Amino acid sequence: MQNKKILILTGSFGNGHISVTNSIVNQFNEMNLKSLNIIEHDLFLEAHPVITNIAKKYYLNSYKYFRKSYKHFYYANQNDLDRCFYKYYGLNRLINILIKEKPDLILLTFPTPVVSLIKDAFNLNIPVVTVITDYNFHKNWYTPKSERYYVACEKVKNELLNIGVDAHRIEVTGIPIHNKFEQKKDRTAWLTQHQLDPSKKTLLMVAGAFGVVEGFNTMLERMSQDETKQFVVVCGSNQQLLNNLKNQFKHAHHVLVIGYTQDMDQWMDACDLMLTKPGGITITESLCKAIPLVFFNPAPGQEGENAIYFSNQGYGRITHTYDETVHVVQDLLNHDKELLKLKQNMQLSYKPNAAKVICEDIIYMLNESMMTKQLLSKASLYAKLISK
Repeated sequence: MQNKKILILTGSFGNGHISVTNSIVNQFNEMNLKSLNIIEHDLFLEAHPVITNIAKKYYLNSYKYFRKSYKHFYYANQNDLDRCFYKYYGLNRLINILIKEKPDLILLTFPTPVVSLIKDAFNLNIPVVTVITDYNFHKNWYTPKSERYYVACEKVKNELLNIGVDAHRIEVTGIPIHNKFEQKKDRTAWLTQHQLDPSKKTLLMVAGAFGVVEGFNTMLERMSQDETKQFVVVCGSNQQLLNNLKNQFKHAHHVLVIGYTQDMDQWMDACDLMLTKPGGITITESLCKAIPLVFFNPAPGQEGENAIYFSNQGYGRITHTYDETVHVVQDLLNHDKELLKLKQNMQLSYKPNAAKVICEDIIYMLNESMMTKQLLSKASLYAKLISK
């Protein structure tokens, strides 16, 4: 491959899109392709930083405060593929990026409708590929004439087929995650290192994912009364929650409260069940590790759809109240056969090495002789952008 350039357009709404981007970039780096240049842009943040930061705060708080409005936003006009309120968002910025960078391929890890607009308006033959980062298709991911969609599961593939996307343009690859999750870790050594008992059933609670949820402390207190089980609580960057829980459970030796960690792969291998919210990356990591899930009161939108899919596939359970959550968690931890069934369902379904599969396919596309012929006229196509 000779001097090819890939433009990745991502978005920092949550950690998922950036995480997928990083997994793909890391994979390309491991392939050591010196003739390949990767450029990343958070398009909307660069184009409209103030508005984007406000929108990000709205999104991050939608779990707690704006559930109804976000539900309306997510499901509004879902069948009208051409209707999107941010269709022109980032247009001028993207034109400037294309003129400056002149990429050979555009890779989307965030729904970016403006790409379709530019392709149609300027008749650009730049191939576009899309990595959908959830287990449900939303219309804003649709890019007419996109050369490839890399999707998490057959369900998303079928949803794309239903709107007229050709089957040969869809690859069921799974969602890219960090390759450290593909490696099995030693449960006994890890729990012993953290003064926990490897013989006890262990619940992993990603508390920081929820923010400070009223009643969370009470839920943990009720579950932790059973000292035949143990509990690992990850608070992330939520310092208030970390301090509160550490103080509340400072005498409970079977409860470990930690803050931000880069060892989620280790904790997933060490625990038997996880309570979290259904973000696309977290649940894909759990699918890789085959750690069954409990989703407490998932927010409507893509995370709610993720939870429904995982529940239907037999990977976990959805709960809506504190009492129900406590009951479901205790029931699963007390029934080995049911927990094993969920685990086996996950092991049978996981698609490994998604980033590698995607990157190899992109390289194949860039090397394809027909594609090369199309890209020979690239200079004239960019001249159109400049002239307009």
